[in-house]
Amino acid sequence: MAHSSRTIDPGDPQDERVAGLSLAAAYTWAYLPLVLDDEGRAKDQPAVFNGRLWPLRADAHPTSSMADDLAELVTAGLLCRYSVDGRDYVHVPDWKQRQKVDRPSRSTLPRCPHHDSALDDIAATLGRVPEQLGSAFGSAAGRIDTARLGAAFARVVEDVTFPIDPAKAASYGQRIREYLAGEVTPQPGGATSPSPDTTAADTGADDVTVERHSPPDTDAWRTATDDLSDGDSKPDRPY
Repeated sequence: MAHSSRTIDPGDPQDERVAGLSLAAAYTWAYLPLVLDDEGRAKDQPAVFNGRLWPLRADAHPTSSMADDLAELVTAGLLCRYSVDGRDYVHVPDWKQRQKVDRPSRSTLPRCPHHDSALDDIAATLGRVPEQLGSAFGSAAGRIDTARLGAAFARVVEDVTFPIDPAKAASYGQRIREYLAGEVTPQPGGATSPSPDTTAADTGADDVTVERHSPPDTDAWRTATDDLSDGDSKPDRPY
């Protein structure tokens, strides 16, 4: 799996934890980001790590040596091992401080229950709001492109909701798109109600009403106003 570019933290040579590692473990640590995803996670598979990081030195550094390296990194506090649903994973606890990944892909692996939380993902997502909104406005040439703004804001809502309730993320994003497109009529208190031309969806607490606007009936309007076209036929008015 291809990942964004990785860097070596310039503070590592002065880090006492790194200085205390064996040379083999230090080498593994330097190149370990190459096998971690954009959120610093990977399945705990020493054989895979060894094949990726020591491909031309496998004879001198077998899988057992990689297992020793990982154990050293965990003992030094540089790496964390954890299990979710009976499966083993590793991650770098301070990954976000060590790696500045451009346009990171969401990890498909579970978060570490000891170091990560949904709030961390939400905070990171909200931190990208200015960039996303800036992208929406960037090519608008001085005018607000509501379609692009709606899409950008809906993506933010989906990203924030996904870590908490993935099942509702897409639904919430769609509501934002419909609302900004003028298809949902807001009412006081946050409720929605249909106009005469509205088709209601489900009536559950989480449902919204999507309006289906019909074109104006010009013939009906003309008939209703014909009696006002002649000044003599205008009815008396109290004003």
